[in-house]
Amino acid sequence: MDETKRNSLRHEVSTPYSLVALSHLFLLLLSPSKTKAAKSANISLSGCPDSCGGVAIPYPFGIGSNCSLSEDFKVFCDAAQNGKPTPYVQDVYNSPILILNIKISLGQARVKGPISSQCYNNATKEVESFNWFLFLEGTPYRLNHEKNKFVVIGCDIASSVYFWTGEDNISAEAAGCISLCGRLENLINGSCSGLGCCETSLPKGINGIYVQFDERYNNSRSRVYNFSNCGYALLTDDEFEFNTRYITTDELTGQKRPVLLDWTVGNTTCDVARTNQSSFACKSKYINCSDSSTGPGYLCNCIDGYEGNPYLEEGCQDIDECANQNLCSNRGKCHNTPGGYYCSCPFGWRHTRNNSRQCELNVVPLVTGTCAAIVALSFLGISIYAILERRDLSKIKEKYFQQHGGWILLEKIKSNQEFGFTIFTKQQIEQATNNFDSANIVGHGGQGTVYKGTLRDHIVAIKKCNIVDENKKKEFGKEMLILSQINHKTL
Repeated sequence: MDETKRNSLRHEVSTPYSLVALSHLFLLLLSPSKTKAAKSANISLSGCPDSCGGVAIPYPFGIGSNCSLSEDFKVFCDAAQNGKPTPYVQDVYNSPILILNIKISLGQARVKGPISSQCYNNATKEVESFNWFLFLEGTPYRLNHEKNKFVVIGCDIASSVYFWTGEDNISAEAAGCISLCGRLENLINGSCSGLGCCETSLPKGINGIYVQFDERYNNSRSRVYNFSNCGYALLTDDEFEFNTRYITTDELTGQKRPVLLDWTVGNTTCDVARTNQSSFACKSKYINCSDSSTGPGYLCNCIDGYEGNPYLEEGCQDIDECANQNLCSNRGKCHNTPGGYYCSCPFGWRHTRNNSRQCELNVVPLVTGTCAAIVALSFLGISIYAILERRDLSKIKEKYFQQHGGWILLEKIKSNQEFGFTIFTKQQIEQATNNFDSANIVGHGGQGTVYKGTLRDHIVAIKKCNIVDENKKKEFGKEMLILSQINHKTL
């Protein structure tokens, strides 16, 4: 649209509203985090205020000079607007655009625009109109076409809305609707289908609108002005709901309604923007960049598992998912990892087949472990028993060795180093005599039976004690001493 036509529209709306037509844009707050982050993250540039009047101002917006990404996001904070500190930005006409809140994750802003009105003055018998317009061309803002709607309220009233798409001329696109009603009792709360209220959707990529009433429809020519003096046209978000009192009262006169805006950074795509890292707006390490679907520009977001402000260095921080105690169930233990988490199960439990966050009793390892424990305990018991039996057997052997004069022999060996004597084991003696086979008996002595045997490839005589009593124990040992002193090839 050329400058002459734009100025003519600007002067056409000559009421005080024209000075503040753009002063009621309100932006969404930074949405609350879904899960507590590992540590608190800054939302603004270092040294810059992060709020005004209780409203959070996250970067790329910033309060004052050198605190925002560009002049379009520069925020002013003073009390001149409504008597308390109020954040606002300025439009191309330097009119204040009051900020309510900002939403980083979706790149959306909620604004408040004035409600256009057409009222019948009973005193002057004239129709007084206020036609509202909103120009966003040259700014990073666009009207959201999914959640906004154009609504007309009243009886015997029609209104149109014209759209800009950022070009110099008014777009050929336009929308409008007619609201009629003959009887008040026919109106229904929440219904906006043409009786007292009508609505229509917006096209995509709109950055300017102009609202205008159709002079062919007004309350002065209808029979309903006695209960409906005013008609209204408004751009509003999808939270608006019609109420019949809007017909019978002037509740909407001079009021404002929220409108949802989309905003982006830059004026190019992510791929092109990445080629110049100094101007690339996504500064954090863990980010995703997505191109705008409604026009030039792009948006930055933290990747899954991280949250914060992706437009700041170190702005995206790991989410401690384990702070939510309900993530792992059924005895599962939560372990936080960079950008994620995992659940572990205790011994004897395993993850369910379709859910790694849940644990179930694992019967197989439990039975296996129990059996292994039983086997291990049994083996340990048998080993202990064998050790004890061997110890008892050793004691018995020592006892028998002593009973048969063994200690006498040992004492003789200790006292006489030249005394030659060899002690053989029972197993060696049994092997030498073929287990004391009777065929190897060569005689009988006073203390026992003599067997022929073979030890170390020598044929020897082996004497086995027959009966041991207390009187003959030492005699057997002495006999062994006497025999050991005889020089014979079989001894």
